[in-house]
Amino acid sequence: MVDMLVKGGPVMIPLVVCSIIALAVVIERILYLLRTNQDPNRALRLISLAIERDRMVDAVAAVHKIRGQIGTLAATAIAGANRTRNQVEAQMQAAGEREIFLLERRLPILEMIITVSPLLGLLGTVLGLIKNFHVLAMSPQFLEAGALSSGIAEALITTAAGLSIAVAAYLLYVSITGAVDKRIREMNEFATNVVNLLMEGVQPYELSLSEDLTEEAPN
Repeated sequence: MVDMLVKGGPVMIPLVVCSIIALAVVIERILYLLRTNQDPNRALRLISLAIERDRMVDAVAAVHKIRGQIGTLAATAIAGANRTRNQVEAQMQAAGEREIFLLERRLPILEMIITVSPLLGLLGTVLGLIKNFHVLAMSPQFLEAGALSSGIAEALITTAAGLSIAVAAYLLYVSITGAVDKRIREMNEFATNVVNLLMEGVQPYELSLSEDLTEEAPN
């Protein structure tokens, strides 16, 4: 591996940096998605039960324990429960936009690496060919096969490295953006349902209080 990096020439340095950055972004995004994954139906059940039993204080405490985007939207909805529909929708939209920004954060870095890596590989190819032409110009009468091997190796290794990094980063990017798009759809559906729940009132989900809400205070 080290030998290939040396043979690849100076362009291999930014390619290695690109691969490390891409890997770091992918790991960070996956961990973030796993850490903020929550069940929107559970949050809806909490709010529904709170409305039915007039226990909004307990609902506030419960939804604040829900992490991630759904927890933020649920807390925003309950905080604006006494406001008009337009006000609640505006608050939910603002909260949703902030959460979408957090979901998509650092993904442009991955896009940049997908674009830049093949270009760096192409640059390495050009530099390798220039090295070969320089050898040909300096001593064409004593040219041996081994004299061109360094330039050829540099050209092929950097091209292969650049394409490999770009392909791997693209596959991971598609997977992550797919998960992000799914999360955004869940957020939109949850926001619509919770606004309807607060403004119009619906039948609560069948769920015992002992499962989701704190125990009732004694009379």
